[in-house]
Amino acid sequence: MQSGEFRAFHETSFHHVIICVFPGGANAFWCLAHFPAGAEPTMSVIWLSVFLMPVSCLLERDPDPNAPISNIRVDPRRGRVSWDLNGSVAEITCSIGSVYTSKANNNTYCQFYAFSLCKTTNYTIRVTSGPPFSTLLQYPKPDGKPGAAAENLTCWIHDVDFLECSWAVGRAAPWDVQYHLYLIQPDTYEEWECVHYTTDTHGRRTGGCFDDISGLRNDHYHFLVNGTSEASRIPCTELFATLSEIEILAPPSISGTCNKSYSLMEWKMSSHFSSDFVYELQIYKGADPTHLDTHTVIDKNSYELVNPGTYTARIRGKNNLGYFGKTWSSWSPPRSFECDNDRSLGAWPMMLSIVLGTLLTVLLVVLLCRRFSVVQKIFPPVPGIRDPIKDFFHNNRLVDWEAGAEGWQECSVEEVQAVGET
Repeated sequence: MQSGEFRAFHETSFHHVIICVFPGGANAFWCLAHFPAGAEPTMSVIWLSVFLMPVSCLLERDPDPNAPISNIRVDPRRGRVSWDLNGSVAEITCSIGSVYTSKANNNTYCQFYAFSLCKTTNYTIRVTSGPPFSTLLQYPKPDGKPGAAAENLTCWIHDVDFLECSWAVGRAAPWDVQYHLYLIQPDTYEEWECVHYTTDTHGRRTGGCFDDISGLRNDHYHFLVNGTSEASRIPCTELFATLSEIEILAPPSISGTCNKSYSLMEWKMSSHFSSDFVYELQIYKGADPTHLDTHTVIDKNSYELVNPGTYTARIRGKNNLGYFGKTWSSWSPPRSFECDNDRSLGAWPMMLSIVLGTLLTVLLVVLLCRRFSVVQKIFPPVPGIRDPIKDFFHNNRLVDWEAGAEGWQECSVEEVQAVGET
């Protein structure tokens, strides 16, 4: 159809006439429709809607046989746009809208690490060194019922091991819509479907949780929520994020030892995806809550005080990721330190408890032994050594005399009769 050409369409039933004009050099056109009196414009409106579409949608342009790029292909799982190269070209670049531009690999494909599967995106492929050439690709094509996709998709990591996402039901979603959450790793193309969901009062899923993420790497992940319905097709919703950037850290656990002249506080931060942290330490001296000292600690998990006295401390932390390390953990429970006595916190009370427990146990054993004569049963007395001479002469047959006594003393004599000789 040439510039300024007129073309008329005739319907014998209603004699509808539509005339469209294509101005020279323009990609748009205007149309004039005539409906006889009493005629229903149903079919004419349909034709008119067809003609009012952009020219690029109606006219198939023959590919330029001399174009340096042809046969453009999209591999959404690998995040790759590739093409066939015709002839010699020095350099080709790809861009997403007007924001991100990357250089083509081997001038045959471009790699995107955040390749959208849900939002229609413009990809421009341009020859930047050589004969001027560029082409525009839109992917994916709009599909599904507008307004039926999940809205306000948000994902975060909490309590070290749990990855959770939430969303709202689409405002134009049909009554039987149901949503499904997927976690996709772009580098390896692995995907995991969520099995733990939360629902609203109508049974529609509005959130999901992965309950053990210790095996995941700190990579850039693709969070995808698609929908199903018997009434219509449901568009998908997506989110791209690095795990360390969406982690809400658990508060550090603080401990320490101290004496009159020195105090050492230590703490531990738990995370599967971060090892570099910034800490904010608050110290309240004495009993005055207004006497507050705040300290920032970077790349350390300890802090020292000289002549500490009695104080209370609490701490919180965040990722040391610059712009992405914006979210602080909650504060740890306050920990009190009494350093006026020359002792270490925690060690002396434990040792004193052990000593007192040991003494009480020994005392109880002694009392039981005395009460039930356990000692005599366990350790019986050693029998004495027998005297053969003393045992041979009985006490009632011996007569004592005093040494040096004058005169004779009478002793009873018994006659012994010899029976025989041996």
